[in-house]
Amino acid sequence: MVSRDSIATTKQATPRDGLARPAGLELGAEFFARPADEVAQDLIGKILWRDGMGGGRLTEVEAYLPREDPACHAYRGLTERNWPMFGPPGHIYVYLSYGVHVLLNLVCDQVGVGAAVLVRSLEPIGDREIMRRNRTRLSSGKSEFIPDHRLTVGPGCVGQALALDLGLNGLKLGCQSGIFVLDDGVCLAVGQTTRVGISKGTHLPLRYFALGSRFVSHLPRS
Repeated sequence: MVSRDSIATTKQATPRDGLARPAGLELGAEFFARPADEVAQDLIGKILWRDGMGGGRLTEVEAYLPREDPACHAYRGLTERNWPMFGPPGHIYVYLSYGVHVLLNLVCDQVGVGAAVLVRSLEPIGDREIMRRNRTRLSSGKSEFIPDHRLTVGPGCVGQALALDLGLNGLKLGCQSGIFVLDDGVCLAVGQTTRVGISKGTHLPLRYFALGSRFVSHLPRS
């Protein structure tokens, strides 16, 4: 059980940009100081928010474990790329995928372990206009409107919508990074499958998603 003593209560906040941060309990390091698969399950239904950009309710995540998981970036030990995964829980690990997308990972477990949860999808809440502008693409000289069900579905889309950058790498969740994980008391039914988009560790059932949600990047696989 995670003690509420280590979780800061946050009332609805309005940063200087005027975009209101949702009310909820700010999840601290103790929440993340557990095995990544345990944290991943408990993240479904929580709110991920970036000040100045917006956010939404977590609907799909994947856990990456330090041992017997060849898909985990920390599988072969500490490197110049993956060092945030070995740092304190409750910090951020971001990396560039295919030279295009910045993917967001939340560091878990203990210092020196090397584990994290990849954020795959959100259900947008609150004002979506900044996230929509971040995701807008030009098609035939015209702006393409991106509907809610595509706005933050898929890890690359999350990175674009929240305007993530590599400068966030290694920063702490909360005021240091401007990225918060909040608990507003909502509980969602959680499904579990193998992970997607990887070539190693494909047999491990480490993908968790909100059952019945349309804000999930891949339909459940048997």
